[in-house]
Amino acid sequence: MTIDRVTTGPASAGTAVGYTVEELARKVGMSARNIRAHQARRLLAPPVRRGRVALYDDSHVRRLEAILTLQRQGFNLVSIEAMLGVRGGDDTPDGLTAMLQRLAAERPALTHALTRHGVIGRAPDGTVCTVRPRPLRAALDLHRVRMGTVPALQALSEVLDSVRPLADELVAEVTARMLTLAPELGGGGPRPSWSDGDRETILLTQGVVNVLTEAFRLAVEHQAEAHIAGLLDTNGPPPTPVGDGVLADKG
Repeated sequence: MTIDRVTTGPASAGTAVGYTVEELARKVGMSARNIRAHQARRLLAPPVRRGRVALYDDSHVRRLEAILTLQRQGFNLVSIEAMLGVRGGDDTPDGLTAMLQRLAAERPALTHALTRHGVIGRAPDGTVCTVRPRPLRAALDLHRVRMGTVPALQALSEVLDSVRPLADELVAEVTARMLTLAPELGGGGPRPSWSDGDRETILLTQGVVNVLTEAFRLAVEHQAEAHIAGLLDTNGPPPTPVGDGVLADKG
């Protein structure tokens, strides 16, 4: 399908060529709302305004195609932000940065899994960086119970694999329930602009994340102590971990 491009401005002053947001959406196979959401996340540069018309160019097309390609490979938007240099990595201590670089060299499959889950990412120069420091630090803190770095990160990856489908289900159920309890959240009336709608979406998203995070933390805290104590009593003290390469001594 050929998309007609918009031409504005007098020919003598140079021809300004671009896509409206609707044309860009059709060209890349993405909704206009998603395009605007990517702008809000700074994944996509804003369009150039020609009078009252906002125009996108081929650099926007390439950027959106790159985002779609990464999404098809299983990367979430947090990871994509890090890969494309939008989300800065955590201020990672040099020792942890070196450890992540060794992990990438020695355990590429594990590195890929953690990147796919948005725990780590790649800086523009290719350096592995921390995107979500809290889960990474939680896993690495297991060295206090003599768990090596690789087993701890493998455990983190497997937990994320397990909870991801559950998270999808819970987010859908909790959001639907919130909209049932408070229909006004659905915003049945007209909004002044798309940005107001996106702002409400972002706020509701963060609200759902916070509620689910704290509820899950509370439920786990209630169950973990007795359950783990029982397992340790049954199985005896955990064995000393077998060395796991260069990373083992750095956990």
